[in-house]
Amino acid sequence: MIKRRFLHGAAALATVNLLASACSSTDVPSIANNPGMLLSEGGFTAPDLDLLVVDSPLQDADRWDPTITFSGPAPTVEDWVEENFPGGIDSRAESDDLQVVVAQLGEGVQKKGDRVATGSYEPIDFVVVVGQEGEPTVHVAMRSPGR
Repeated sequence: MIKRRFLHGAAALATVNLLASACSSTDVPSIANNPGMLLSEGGFTAPDLDLLVVDSPLQDADRWDPTITFSGPAPTVEDWVEENFPGGIDSRAESDDLQVVVAQLGEGVQKKGDRVATGSYEPIDFVVVVGQEGEPTVHVAMRSPGR
């Protein structure tokens, strides 16, 4: 069972430097290009769906802040949510572009009614947005709070 401490309003994106510190220097390229490994380093399981690493809209020359996205049939996405968030994600966004989401994913990613989870898997903070589509899109942004 994944242990997480949920933090209200926590912002999140994972840095390659943080993730690379958990692996040898020869693994750095595979981490940067391996969304399943990035999810694993953040305490998440990887769903059996096509995963994509997306550069953060918030660019910094000293950091690379990827976001992992995937979409698929609602039952498969729900299985992933239940596996990673026992009891599911009940919190629904009351408006488009919540501040905590925009700060990490940019505008236009999260819509009113999307499910949003924030928390940490020490030492990584995260924001997860689950869309409402028939084939929901999931955005997982992670980062070390010290970065």
